[in-house]
Amino acid sequence: MRGAGALPACRQVGALGAVRLRYGRAGRADADHERRVSEAAERPNVTLHVLPFGTGLHSLDSTDMMFLRLVDGRTVAYTESDVRGELVEETSRVERLHRTYDAVRDLALSPAESRTFILRMLEEVPCEPST
Repeated sequence: MRGAGALPACRQVGALGAVRLRYGRAGRADADHERRVSEAAERPNVTLHVLPFGTGLHSLDSTDMMFLRLVDGRTVAYTESDVRGELVEETSRVERLHRTYDAVRDLALSPAESRTFILRMLEEVPCEPST
């Protein structure tokens, strides 16, 4: 964060399945969720990359990862899988995880392409009939 009241920067690589939630037997899109994702992507401190299904398996499948910059300037990583979470503080491991994250981000759509993709998804969601 820089300056009082400044929002922290957030860069997110989200798999398409996390962006386009489906529910119920009909597999209807969750328009509210997609709308919230779209609104978040418009914030000046948020950069969103959508990772399309076509990218296939990658080195962060089933893993969430966050990088946190500490007050002293060091960066640590927090990784979480379906069975455990781990705080990584060792610099060489954090750098390796960052390179892995960068490689997955390189597979994703650009921020502009991601916004266009999300807006297109919203247009595909059928509207509820008004009464």
